Amino acid sequence: MLNVKKPGTYDFVLAAATVVILIALSLISVYGTIQSWINSVMNPLWTQTLLYPAYLQQMNGYAFPFAVALILVLCMCIPKRFVPRSYLVQSSLILLSISILTGFAWGFSTGLAFFLLISGVIQTIVLVLLIGKSDRLAFEREGFLVQLGSSLLHLGFVVFAIDLLVVKDMRNHLAVFWFSTGLITVGCVLSFYARELAAIAKRVFNNPAVDEELVQQEASAVYDTDT
Repeated sequence: MLNVKKPGTYDFVLAAATVVILIALSLISVYGTIQSWINSVMNPLWTQTLLYPAYLQQMNGYAFPFAVALILVLCMCIPKRFVPRSYLVQSSLILLSISILTGFAWGFSTGLAFFLLISGVIQTIVLVLLIGKSDRLAFEREGFLVQLGSSLLHLGFVVFAIDLLVVKDMRNHLAVFWFSTGLITVGCVLSFYARELAAIAKRVFNNPAVDEELVQQEASAVYDTDT
């Protein structure tokens, strides 16, 4: 049986994989920019030649595997909120295996869409449980605002990937895009400025719940400093 024996092992592996994938995508972007500049110097009108669609196809071919890998890593982060750590790897592998089988049966895009939709449903359940103050969820940092920000951020990225890979209709595409942008924006604000928002809320509402939020934020800040 596969177990996550150390609490941070699973998180570290996912974080390291994310960094490697982002570095690879960055290198591809730099290469593409340089290649485009060279083509422009050799022929200022190269985007009107057959070389341009060949260039786009080549760059998409380089980036696509890493974009898919980034989505897989993102979606494997989601079950850790409520699945016991001793079963994290198994649950992720089961979800991934079902998606691969779906892909073999109905095509790669369908398998990836299934993986994204299941991840979106799970992340929505996490968000509902968080708002409902469920004690079944596990987060690395304390504080409702920062946890809400993390949940919205993850859901936003999943919705963005669904919009990018699944939604084909232009009208729905734009609506889903702006919805994902809103989730990501609010998620970032809550994740990075939770203490500041809690302090403002304390001055405005003077609610005991806000005091508790501030204490949790200070505890998380001390934890981050120590680690």
